[in-house]
Amino acid sequence: MITQSWTYDGIPFPVGRPEAVGTDPDYRRRGLVRAQFEVLHAKSDAAGHLVQGITGIPWYYRQFGYEYALELDGGRWVYPSLIKPLKEGEVEPYRFRPMTIDDLPFVMPLYDRDCARSLVACPRPDWLWRRMLTEVSSESVDYRAKHIVEATDGQPVGYVATSRELWGTQFMIPELCVIETQSLRALLPSLLRWLKPMAEVEAAAQQKELGALYFKFGSAHPVFDAAPDFFHKTRPPYGWYVRVRDVIAFLRHIQPALEARLAGSALAGHSGEVKVTEYVRGFRLKFDRGRIEIEQWEPDGSDNAMFPPVTFLQLLFGRRSLSDLRYMYPDCLFEDEAATILETLFPRRYSNVIPVG
Repeated sequence: MITQSWTYDGIPFPVGRPEAVGTDPDYRRRGLVRAQFEVLHAKSDAAGHLVQGITGIPWYYRQFGYEYALELDGGRWVYPSLIKPLKEGEVEPYRFRPMTIDDLPFVMPLYDRDCARSLVACPRPDWLWRRMLTEVSSESVDYRAKHIVEATDGQPVGYVATSRELWGTQFMIPELCVIETQSLRALLPSLLRWLKPMAEVEAAAQQKELGALYFKFGSAHPVFDAAPDFFHKTRPPYGWYVRVRDVIAFLRHIQPALEARLAGSALAGHSGEVKVTEYVRGFRLKFDRGRIEIEQWEPDGSDNAMFPPVTFLQLLFGRRSLSDLRYMYPDCLFEDEAATILETLFPRRYSNVIPVG
């Protein structure tokens, strides 16, 4: 289990990541993984982790209390054969060089600013940046090469990360951050021309066909807005499996963010309550002139917001809106006032969690 610290709307919270999970083929279908997860969850809870998260095969981890509550991967593809070459006589306006430790004062604020776009993010402290640059083998499947983007005058304007291992036939670009005054549309043609031969070399070394450059930024990124016509295909996101054993404890932990959302909305200063049932458990949100009290509640038929078990996590982590869940689940039921409050507290929000690998 990898212990990490993520943030929810800027509020840090501890996470336990089960990695990697595997069973000897001779011992499969005997409940061994279920037993392992019971032990793992107990250890994670004892360590104070409010959340567990895992990237895994479809459906499987639903068996152990996990729900697809955050976007995972997804993004846009560029086909190498359609990348336009530099015109005769033109000079590339940008160049790329390997990132070094000396670049950290420049790149760390860029990463932090990019994380601020994401409801849930994985901060990267100085020690982790240093580890990624100096301790991770370039032969590792998880290796990410990081390069500084420079203008022709040598001034750094951003950084880009590429994955060593191709995913199928896709060469992956998981990070691209630039300074506020840098046009992503101006940068992208040079970036594509620089990436294409690098991807071709890596594909040949791995004896794979190069199908596309995969900008693995999730469903949203400023470069998708700046230059949508440069991309040839959209790949929908998959999902992070997320488990929250004690939803009330997590809600209390992020209470400042919830109260700030309420204060910044048309419901500022609201008083009332929402009784939420997940059919097998419940909690109550009590509002007193904008202050929120979160308490356990045993469903007694007076609930005004109903969710099938664990589906509330999709709302909590911003992956689905209340109307999305209403459409998906006939047993998601809400009274009008409760729906208005929940939509205010838990709007649909983009997340792109780049975890500790």
